[in-house]
Amino acid sequence: MRVELESVHRGYRVRRPAETGGRLTRLVRRVPGEVRALRGIDLRVDAGEAVGYIGLNGAGKSTTMKLVAGILTPTAGRVTVDGRDPHRHRRRLAAELGYLAAQRASLWWDLPVRDSYELVRRVYAIEPAVFRRRRDHLVARLDIGRHLATPVRELSLGNRTRAELVGTLLHAPRLLLLDEPTIGLDIFAREAICDVLRATRQDTAPTILMASHDLRDVEAICDRIVMIDDGRLVYDGKLDELRALGGGHRRLVVHHAAGHRLPAPPGLERVAGEATTVTTYAFRQGELPGELLATFFSDPRVDDVRIEAPSLESLIKDLYLRGT
Repeated sequence: MRVELESVHRGYRVRRPAETGGRLTRLVRRVPGEVRALRGIDLRVDAGEAVGYIGLNGAGKSTTMKLVAGILTPTAGRVTVDGRDPHRHRRRLAAELGYLAAQRASLWWDLPVRDSYELVRRVYAIEPAVFRRRRDHLVARLDIGRHLATPVRELSLGNRTRAELVGTLLHAPRLLLLDEPTIGLDIFAREAICDVLRATRQDTAPTILMASHDLRDVEAICDRIVMIDDGRLVYDGKLDELRALGGGHRRLVVHHAAGHRLPAPPGLERVAGEATTVTTYAFRQGELPGELLATFFSDPRVDDVRIEAPSLESLIKDLYLRGT
């Protein structure tokens, strides 16, 4: 399914405490105002694409998800899903949409997980044999079989998120909206969810829009990043293109015995650090002398040598600092 946002604005009316007057007046009186969550967003996600949607808290990620799902309508601009207004066609879209949000429950809170899945089958009119095959496959992949008889409200956060993901995927949605799907989860739950989402991409190729603070998840599932800041898009491109913004900068990290002094070769800048057993050099890709590496590898007082590229987190931080 193709998703398009054209010059989309979205504001919220709020009532803030008064900034003038006495202490009691400021405490009681509320002044009307507006929060602008989105400021002219232009975004296109083609069918089958997986896009990581990243930004700081309050940047507008969840608002965008709710607009695409048809829960909200834009203050100005246009949102379409396969050429249709998602708010006006919410019922039709619901049959093809999967929406998983960290703060939004999709399963019935007081029912056992198994019964919730049966209700999902009836809501989406899934043929029983297809339903059982999908359910059993997803339950096994996410290792929640022992929790099927447990009410959703009694599950831990990690198990509840796994159960929610199964419910989200049962009707094989063509559009997946994932709003912080792994927030607060341990490494095992996070990896299980990422594995299933990768497999889903390969099997059914849904369109995926994934908001996340964990860039490891974005790297694992998506091949394009859209970055939003204060309601405006500040970056839209492939992961490889984002890494290229690092300009080919690399770091040579050498672990050695305490007090061992390493050479200061020309063309390499030594990076200041506090550790007495680690020396780091900065260089540009292609400018590291091979004989220097041979010297380090043959040094009996050197324990380890590695070359590091800039992390995705550091590149994104640089984008924010530059105001790109």
